[in-house]
Amino acid sequence: MLVWAFFLALTVSAEPLADSKTLVTNGGYLVTRGGRVVAELAADQHFIPASIVKIATALTVLDILGPDHRIKTEFFLRDQSILCIKGYGDPFFVSEIVSETVTAIAATLKDLGINEIDDLILDESFFALEQSYPAGSEQSDNPYDAENSALSVNFNSLSIVRNQNGTIASGEPQTPTLPLTREIGKRLKPGRHRINVSSSPAADSSSGPQRYVAELFSELLRGRQITLSGSYKPGTIKQSDRLIHTYYSRQTIAEMVRSGLRFSNNFIANQLLLASGAKRYGPPGTWQKGRHALREILEERAGLEAEAFSIIEGSGLSRRNRITPAAMITLLEAFRPFAYLLPRG
Repeated sequence: MLVWAFFLALTVSAEPLADSKTLVTNGGYLVTRGGRVVAELAADQHFIPASIVKIATALTVLDILGPDHRIKTEFFLRDQSILCIKGYGDPFFVSEIVSETVTAIAATLKDLGINEIDDLILDESFFALEQSYPAGSEQSDNPYDAENSALSVNFNSLSIVRNQNGTIASGEPQTPTLPLTREIGKRLKPGRHRINVSSSPAADSSSGPQRYVAELFSELLRGRQITLSGSYKPGTIKQSDRLIHTYYSRQTIAEMVRSGLRFSNNFIANQLLLASGAKRYGPPGTWQKGRHALREILEERAGLEAEAFSIIEGSGLSRRNRITPAAMITLLEAFRPFAYLLPRG
């Protein structure tokens, strides 16, 4: 009812809600028209906002990063034999884009006379998370519980098909069937699944996303006659490393926000909030910096009182998130210039 009431704030007719207080047994709402309150219940009490907190995150991200900003991913060569990848939190680094990027990298390596890579270094240092999962995550198989990382592919989730005969394959044509796919697929029932990559028993919270990135890049490089003879490992870029390619996200921040709101995607929301914290206070991005950035923007741009809300993470997963209906209406008014990014029904 809370979400519906907030929606009504933008679309309500001239007639006040009739007997509206009888419809709500646990929650509150505030409905306005032309700046005038037409109905309310517990408008100044704190409630769990769930996914509508993404509007607060969206306002923060748009203000700090800017609607036209594009997130980069950098590729370096070390000692002519080691490929290094540094991520900056792009939530839309997906298989189709990785494939195009690998094609460009392979061409550069071929021009340098390189047909074999010894090791793959994965630099996730742009985020330094107190915990990889957002607050409120149950760390389940579900993709909405995927952990966040500065370098990730496919929203840190795998599409898997397990056939009736026990064979396992990728559930999408653009993503090869990887060892991680088969490992996770062995414990799934027959059918089509999308799984949080860190749910593999052999993939702890630090290795799941890294392993996924490494296996995807290794497989796609092999398809372009570049072999990875060594292993993958975490690391950081050195000053002596040679930048050979920079990929800028195909989607702008505004387009990412639109997609995140349309599909209520938890991973997108928190990736962008972490990147915003890093931009406002300097890298690395942390949950604390993200929370501070969101609080400051809501107070500065939306004019919310500090006592009216408490946001722990940016997706709505955490049941410790709180906001009042009155503050949410104020937030929606502040978001009005970006209303075109909200999904329409």
